[in-house]
Amino acid sequence: MLDNSNFDQEILEKKNTAMITFTAEWCRPCLLQKPVIHSLAEKYSGRVIVETIDVDAHVELADRYCARTLPTTILFAQGEIVEALAGYQSEEFLSSYLDMILAEVAKMAEKA
Repeated sequence: MLDNSNFDQEILEKKNTAMITFTAEWCRPCLLQKPVIHSLAEKYSGRVIVETIDVDAHVELADRYCARTLPTTILFAQGEIVEALAGYQSEEFLSSYLDMILAEVAKMAEKA
């Protein structure tokens, strides 16, 4: 589970590919996003870190990544932000985006 104490190490320093979604218990669109997140976590297990971060419990991270509209999903590759998406996102859209990121990371690794 990601929090203020381990976020930098797990996502930025290790340069993992990640999809982090900022949510809140009181946010209705976040409730709709949760099944999508769980499905993607299973589909990309071992390849992409898929996590949710509660903005009320982790205010510092929410502020750092300007998670003002909920849910906010941030995609990371090689420790860098690729995209920040505000609001509900469909599973198909997020899956295709993650596939594209993974393909780009693989190309970069081949060239290295």
